[in-house]
This record gives sequence, structure tokens and C-alpha cells, in this order.
Amino acid sequence: MTHQKRNQILRVVYAALNGGLLAGCLSLGTAAHAGITFQFQYDDPAGTGFLDPVYGTSRQTALDTAAGTFSSMFGSHFSNSATIILTAKSQNDPYSGMLASAGSYLTNPGSAGFNLGEVVRTKLQTGVDLNGDHADGVVTVNFGANWELDFNTPPVWGWYTGTYDFYSTLYHEFTHTLGFNPAMTQSGASIFGTKDAGSWSTFASFIVDKNDIPIINPDTFALDQAAWDTGSVGNWGGGGSEGLFFDGPNAVAANGGFLVTLYTPDFWNPGSSVSHLDDRMPGIWGTLMAPAADVGPQMRDYSAIEVGILKDLGYVAVVPEPQTYAMLLAGLVVLGAIARRRTSGFTIG
Repeated sequence: MTHQKRNQILRVVYAALNGGLLAGCLSLGTAAHAGITFQFQYDDPAGTGFLDPVYGTSRQTALDTAAGTFSSMFGSHFSNSATIILTAKSQNDPYSGMLASAGSYLTNPGSAGFNLGEVVRTKLQTGVDLNGDHADGVVTVNFGANWELDFNTPPVWGWYTGTYDFYSTLYHEFTHTLGFNPAMTQSGASIFGTKDAGSWSTFASFIVDKNDIPIINPDTFALDQAAWDTGSVGNWGGGGSEGLFFDGPNAVAANGGFLVTLYTPDFWNPGSSVSHLDDRMPGIWGTLMAPAADVGPQMRDYSAIEVGILKDLGYVAVVPEPQTYAMLLAGLVVLGAIARRRTSGFTIG
């Protein structure tokens, strides 16, 4: 998925395909249960990006900090642990629509089912490494954007002078590698090109239409093409009459018993449509996995809905300690203020 500016740069977190690839003061979680250890293999041409002779060290440090603080945030909610290896790449294009992108590599099981081989998710949940000695996924950052790389310095607002939150963006991207992604194309096909008796991601198993009918038949594993064609550009949160939704029991419970609206604008937005929560809906505005964000401070923790989705995807939740509840309650006040201050910003892929 890729991460882009809204109006200026869209942020769309992408699942790359490789024969199948799919702030201090703002952080609300605790560091008590850090479970993911990220390692990065830098893949930029010599002298560029993460290997730039002037800026490379600070960029690598920021990425390492983002990985460590994300691990702590994730670990405050979930007990899964593993070492995840990501190929790290960059571009430097101030006119690009991409802020950043990340995705898990995928493997094809060669049989029908909700059984797509999601390398990162499988490794975290079972300890099995589907990719052997190779990297588990990829992350790309566009250093043409005006980033705030200091974790403890809040990004600033400003139409031309504002800075983007490197950490919120990377948290969003890392979450896509965890399986927050249907791994489906615009046509509705699975990432390996099948629609009938296909191999689908776990996320895709929870996608339904407005009547709570699965978009993929759980018995035949065939796509409901008509429902996909209508719902994937149904614009529900924007006032349209159709849409697609996530109906995992934990996510629905966290959403007050309602289906969770996925982002389906009235046009197909590559890397963004169906891969995000629709923050035009009440209760979703300002969430980490919403499809848009601004310059300035952004979310750096999961909402209850996002925790619910990851639980539905198979992650094991930890029981918060009493002091964590107090921290989260205090954080809600901060996040409410942030949400009210948001203006037009970025699309998140």
C-alpha cells in the first residue's frame, strides 16, 4: 500500500507483489510488551536515500526508532512476537503522490480458501517462516516529502511549511504488513489473479456488502463479482448508497455492533480503496488506518476498532494493566483534540 498526501501527496500503503507481495507525547500505549523486532535490509543505490552520505544516518535512525516505538505500541495491545525482516527502499520525489509504502510478501498455496500465504502475519502468529532466508516484506519512504524525523518533536501545521509525521505514517505502513490488506486487485481478483475458487487473504474473508453478505463465498471461495463491482466504488461514507464493510466479530463489537465501513470512494483509488477504514464515518475519523491524514500531529496508536480488526485477523490481545487504562483514557482527550483540528490532508494507502 502507498502513503500519499491529500490534495498534495496521497499516502497509499501498498502491498508489493513479488510473484506475490502483497510521538513521544502522542503515543498512548506502553512499552511493556514489545514483541516485534524489525530488521532492515537497505536496498537503495549507493549514495541515495537511506544510504545518502549526508542524510542517510539520520534516516536510518528514524526508521529504527519508528520500528522500535511501533513494536512497543503493538506490544501494548498484542502478545505476538517475531523478528520481521523488511527490505527498506526510498525515493526522492516532491511531486509524487506517495509518502511511503509497505507490504508483506505473499506465497501462493495453490488451492482454494482463505489461505493466502501472508509471510509477516504467519511468522508472527505461528512462528513459521514462509519465505525462508529472504526478507518478509518491504517498506519504501519518499524523502521528497517534508518529514519531521525527530520522534519527540511534534510535526507542525502549515499549508506550505507543515511537516509530516514520519512515525504515524510508518506505524500505518507497518500495520499493512501485519495483514491489514485484502490483497485484491481493482477487478476483485486475488493477488494471484483468481476469482473463482481463489486463494484469498484472511482480511478478505471478513469483507461483506451492506447486507452483511460475504463478498467471497465461504464454501466455494468464489467472488461475488456484481457485489464487488458495486460496492468497491460505492462511496458509502461519502453519501453513496453502496460500499464494502468489515464484519469481524471483534471489530463489530468495538464499533457498537455496526459493520465497520471500509474506504470505497466513487472511483477506484489504487492502494487505498478497500484497504482502509473510511474516516468519513462517525467513530473512525482520525484513526491510524484511515485513508487520510494532514501535516501536523497524527494518531500513533490503535483505536478499539483497529485492535478488534487485528484480533479478527488472528492476533492475540494482551490484558491491559490498570495504569494502562488510565493512560488510554487520558489519550482519548488528546486524540479528540487532534481529530477536531484536522483539515484536508493525506490519503493512506
